Amino acid sequence: MNRLSSDSKKIVIWLWANYGIFAAAFFILGTLGSGNRTILWVNFILDVAICAVSLVLNILLFLPRHKVSFLGKITLMMITLCLAAFTWFAFLMLENGLPPVLFC
Repeated sequence: MNRLSSDSKKIVIWLWANYGIFAAAFFILGTLGSGNRTILWVNFILDVAICAVSLVLNILLFLPRHKVSFLGKITLMMITLCLAAFTWFAFLMLENGLPPVLFC
């Protein structure tokens, strides 16, 4: 089994930190922001920024110099894409039975 390089470890650690921040921010700000539109917008912008940073980190992880298993790379990419889809569904999608929270 190949050992991860220092750069690969840093990227993977940052990805898991981003996922944790995403979950914490969504649930903490979500419980605070049910009546305050500013908190909803901050939550949305934070979630989009975290998804964008995670996507860039995932793309960097797919470079050949990073010796991470292919299954690990695909798993991290799928988590990022699922969080991005969740952000789209929770904030912007019209057909989910609820009005989109940002544009009510």
